[in-house]
Amino acid sequence: MKKILISLIALVALTTAANAQYSNALGVRVGAGSAFGAELSYQGFLSDVNRLELDLGANFGSYTAVSVATILHWHWFLAGGFGFYIGPGVQGYLVEKHLGLGVGGQVGIDYQFNAPFQLSLDVRPMWDIFTVTGAALNYGAALGIRYAF
Repeated sequence: MKKILISLIALVALTTAANAQYSNALGVRVGAGSAFGAELSYQGFLSDVNRLELDLGANFGSYTAVSVATILHWHWFLAGGFGFYIGPGVQGYLVEKHLGLGVGGQVGIDYQFNAPFQLSLDVRPMWDIFTVTGAALNYGAALGIRYAF
């Protein structure tokens, strides 16, 4: 029982320490899915468990698109700097002079280094409300590299 209690206290302490490491992060997301793309990415904590991600990006492939995405994350810090997040979002985009709008979400993991850097790996499926690319479901997996402050 004593070992379980000490382990639980250590886990809470690590989670609390990881939670205090940063409140904002700015960097890039690079990935592929429906098309290859890159995004300028900002993350900011709204509370202890909620974070907002704002992304401005461009996709290249069979079509070129410029997009803006807003995702609300529920974020849980795990032991050792690892975190897990999931949440809903919207994405607006411009594809060859046509505007589009998608709704969906994002799920991923991230790692906060002891230095002010964060890595993330996530998947973002978006269902097109206004289909301009001929596909109703757009998706993408991306690697994020951000400076945390």
